[in-house]
Amino acid sequence: MNIDDLVDHNKRGAEYALSGNYSRALAEFNQAIIDNPRDASAYHNRALVHRSLNDYQSALRDFEQAITIQPSYTMAYYQRGLTYYLVKEHRRAIKDFSTALALQPNDVQSLIGRGLVYMALEEHEQAILNFNRAITIDPDHAGNTGAYGDRGQAYAALKKFAEAIDDFIQALILKPEDVVLLNRLGAAYTDSGQPERAIENYNTALLLSPDTAFTYNNRGEAYRLLHMHREAIADFDRALILDPTLAIVYYNRGLSYQSLKQFQQALADYNQALARDPSLHMVYNDRAVVYCQLKMYREAVADYDRILAYEPDDPLAIFSRGTMYLYLNEPEEAIKDFNEVIDILPGFACAYNNRGEAYLRLRDLAQAYTNCSRSWQLDPTHVDHGWMTMWIDMCLDRPDPEMIERLEQIAQADPQDYDAFLCRSVALWLSSNHERALAEIESAITLDADKWGAYFWKGMICVALGRDQEAVAALEHALAENMPPALLAPLEWLKHDRPDFYVEHVIPLLQRS
Repeated sequence: MNIDDLVDHNKRGAEYALSGNYSRALAEFNQAIIDNPRDASAYHNRALVHRSLNDYQSALRDFEQAITIQPSYTMAYYQRGLTYYLVKEHRRAIKDFSTALALQPNDVQSLIGRGLVYMALEEHEQAILNFNRAITIDPDHAGNTGAYGDRGQAYAALKKFAEAIDDFIQALILKPEDVVLLNRLGAAYTDSGQPERAIENYNTALLLSPDTAFTYNNRGEAYRLLHMHREAIADFDRALILDPTLAIVYYNRGLSYQSLKQFQQALADYNQALARDPSLHMVYNDRAVVYCQLKMYREAVADYDRILAYEPDDPLAIFSRGTMYLYLNEPEEAIKDFNEVIDILPGFACAYNNRGEAYLRLRDLAQAYTNCSRSWQLDPTHVDHGWMTMWIDMCLDRPDPEMIERLEQIAQADPQDYDAFLCRSVALWLSSNHERALAEIESAITLDADKWGAYFWKGMICVALGRDQEAVAALEHALAENMPPALLAPLEWLKHDRPDFYVEHVIPLLQRS
């Protein structure tokens, strides 16, 4: 065997590999191994070519052979560790990087490699320790090898955004035109509640690389968080022109459309996102909310079912599904869900309130009162809980003189809340101040024209004002909006107060309900 020939084969093989001519590189390394089967470097070099061709198993076999021939071959351990990392055999990768470091304790590449594996395992604190050590040993080499950017990613994963931002800035000093780093810095600003600063970095990235879809998506997300939805949608549109396969962009654009109350467009985008990536589970929740806005309650139930299929104890999904059952007039199913939520979260006031409404739909006023009053006790800041407790109380008996004061106190918790207007209106009505009572009701309807509560009490007030046709229309509207018939009980007061109206309008209404 001629040593010069062996060196020539290895040298030519390396040159071919660097130029991307892998077939000729393999031929040269094969010949080097034939000439000297004990040449560890030839196996190592051939392994690198196999890895470049994505033939990882052949690469691993060659690294194994190189290490068998030369057990102290630090670079072979490092490169095999890197290969194990690529095939997601993370514990083996850590072992190889650790062996390389045992042989050469100041090997910056192995420290960074081991840090990357720990990141893949979501062991971010361990990753940071490795990046710290690499930077301490050789800041320039470590920085140029990506240690600052990698450590920044680890800090971001731990939600230590100030540290992440510092590292990304340091990394960009070394590589100022790195579009990925600019995006990571932007993401750290966004995640730390500074989307306006994120936009500056995305703008720079787009100047450097104008056709990068993920940068448009990221800038769009920053605009969305700033409630600049038109600008956000324009960026999401641009991202999808560049790459129409990006499911996350459809989802993000859907969120902006949803914020603009353009629910059909939001629904179309959520459908597109899930068609491209059914594993984007967070889309199901937002799509369910849109279905609810569109009064497609059965479809919303189906989405909550999907959420619960992969997260069966999610109390908010169970609660939301129960609420959809309420809207579908399926109170028994709703109660099952609210019972389960209360088992998981015994202090969740809204679950008691909604279970109270379910009992209302079963005409069980006693259970409804128990649940709604419990919800109000748990969270007196919820005006709707206190208001519903008072309404049910009025269904069980005519109000006592203290009802007016209680209603006014409930409204003070959030004076501009829809139900606060109802509380004040009914308090004024009980005080015979009917015109002011009606003005409060009209304010509630302006806030939310789809809720049934204001229409019922508008009907009661209009009866007191002698505006009978308006009263009938308002009461009919309340029932059309799915008001629980059990809450019609205050109409019985009209048997005494307005017997003519009671006979002509209330009796037929009660018979139909």
